[in-house]
Amino acid sequence: MKDVEGKVAVITGAASGIGLGMAETFANNGMKVMMADVEEEALMRESRRLNDANLDVTPCLTNVTRVEALENLLARAIETYGKVHVLCNNAGVAGGGGPIWATTANDWQWVTGVNLMGVVHGIRIFVPHMLSHGEAGHVVNTSSILGLTTGGGSIYDVTKHAVTRLTEGLYLDLKAENAKISASVLCPGLIATNIIRSQRNRPKDLTNDPHGFSDVALSEMMQRREQMHQHFQDMGMKPLEVGEIVLDAIIHDKFYVLTHPEMMAGVRRRFDAVLNLEAPKPRDFSVIGE
Repeated sequence: MKDVEGKVAVITGAASGIGLGMAETFANNGMKVMMADVEEEALMRESRRLNDANLDVTPCLTNVTRVEALENLLARAIETYGKVHVLCNNAGVAGGGGPIWATTANDWQWVTGVNLMGVVHGIRIFVPHMLSHGEAGHVVNTSSILGLTTGGGSIYDVTKHAVTRLTEGLYLDLKAENAKISASVLCPGLIATNIIRSQRNRPKDLTNDPHGFSDVALSEMMQRREQMHQHFQDMGMKPLEVGEIVLDAIIHDKFYVLTHPEMMAGVRRRFDAVLNLEAPKPRDFSVIGE
């Protein structure tokens, strides 16, 4: 897509973080943006802020784990703007840390429901529409640098590897159809987002039973999360910078989109191990991005 002015983008997870950075960047470059998010207060606040800056954005409360919610999002986008040219499947949550055997069924259902199935639903519902109108388009799926590297057990990492592979398949399927749509997989490193506070949007029916955890253990867990959140805020790239990187990838049709190229060291270590038939190695935290 060489010309994005006047084109319509739909972005999930658009009320904060990377999604908001993309929404603001796209709108600043003349695009019309449907902002989708599950967090209503933040969504309405940020959409009003961008509208007040004379940017053309429209909010739509959306839970990406539900097919009917994505169908409604497409209907709202068509009703408001006529058609969709760019789809950013960006909504994501953190969760399920620690050893794999210590995770719960609720952890898996929540994290995979948002991080993986939210992307699947977006592709299934929006891409047929994007193909049908015959105009140039682009799909951006948000993975992570952790979707290209290895490390200890993590539901988040598993879902991001799945999104990377899913997007590779989408790209090749579109090329096989000679479609005017292309695809990119966004693999960000450390970004100043609120993802560490994802629990704020976790459904009550998928919340783990705190029984068995002492008040001290729960307090320490919350303290560690807040320390990590602050680290993201202090050291992470600003979401608007990510938005600029993504817009450039759409215009120049770049597939693998990394915010921190120096993090390729971790990717190289993983693939060297695969090529040499070696066992996976733990992350080397002395190397940036691992």
